[in-house]
Amino acid sequence: MEKRALLKYAYDCTEFYKEKYAGIDLDGDWGNIPVASKGEIAHGGISVISSKYFSRLGGPGMITDVTSGSTGECLEVHIAEAEQKKSLLSLWLYRKKYYGIDTRSRLCYFYTFRDGRGEAFFEYRKNGLGFLKSRLREEHLEEICNQMYDFEPEWLLLQPGVAMVLARYLFENGLEPIPGVRYIELTGEMFSEEQRKFISRAFDAPVASQYGCNEVGTIAYECPFGHLHVMEHNVYVEVVREGSVAGEGEYGNILVTAKNQLAMPFIRYDTGDVGRICQVACQCGKSGSVLELSGARKNDMVTLESGEMVCASLFCRVFQAIARRIDGRIFQYRVEQLGINEFVVSIATDEREEEMETLFRDFIRETELKDATFRFAFARYLLPEERTGKFQFFTNHVSRSIYG
Repeated sequence: MEKRALLKYAYDCTEFYKEKYAGIDLDGDWGNIPVASKGEIAHGGISVISSKYFSRLGGPGMITDVTSGSTGECLEVHIAEAEQKKSLLSLWLYRKKYYGIDTRSRLCYFYTFRDGRGEAFFEYRKNGLGFLKSRLREEHLEEICNQMYDFEPEWLLLQPGVAMVLARYLFENGLEPIPGVRYIELTGEMFSEEQRKFISRAFDAPVASQYGCNEVGTIAYECPFGHLHVMEHNVYVEVVREGSVAGEGEYGNILVTAKNQLAMPFIRYDTGDVGRICQVACQCGKSGSVLELSGARKNDMVTLESGEMVCASLFCRVFQAIARRIDGRIFQYRVEQLGINEFVVSIATDEREEEMETLFRDFIRETELKDATFRFAFARYLLPEERTGKFQFFTNHVSRSIYG
């Protein structure tokens, strides 16, 4: 369905969009169509559901999922099973083309929670073995890896934070890669090129990125040449900068319009991520729109003493600079802003702690935070948050206390 048809469908079939677009010329400039946020859709409740699907909710052929709440708000998403399969078609074709993976291939994955699962720490689903993320603790890693060895998965679908913990356990204990694994797909979080190489080496398998969200499915998929190709069969993607559509190559907020989500339409939906679109003639043979993500979400902002907000990607640049200067590895890092000019930096590394602190202070002086106070905490592993199941590299407690 073309995006203009999707727009009119959402207007005709949902109370949410009918109210949101009141007085809007639906045939006018696409850039004037209001952006939909996660918060307003979450609070929209049943009004966001298409009237054509009311009678099917909760019945066979319908799937209900819940987003992780990494932005502070959880969203219940409803999708028809047939539409979900359609949205995944191109993704499965690429998995098969590049890595020989199909729907019959044995899979290991980690999940945040499952309704009705009680205290079960793992689950078997068709040809998959899943583990509860809250079980991902140092004392359980041997048990988890032993189950993976016994299951012999052909591929892994993991968040980068989870993959790094498992990769380090294998590497530091001198364990052989899990037999049979020939592909790893990372999703849900940003990761560095150094982390990709480490994960690939530990599992002896290629690593690719899949960028998407529970609301609309896959948005872009990484080919073997490192480009995140927009999944144009599934979504329309646009980048907006200061309220206007960004030019090619300009960074801005990533908006998506779902082509295969008719039960619960998402029109010009703000993903919360920052990136840019470039047109690329790729060596993989596919030409067209490629996404480049900034490494930080639009809400990953540091509060300065002046009240100004700056992007937390400055910490990414600092740690990249440190990595170029040390002999060891920075496995993971997390920064928390506790107050104005007050930060805690947690680091998992095999480098000397004193050297890490010295280098961090040297490089941070070249940023807007040159006068801030930093405390350091060193840990063997940095684990995903239990509430969301995701690993967040930056959290601003100051803005949360101000804005709730």
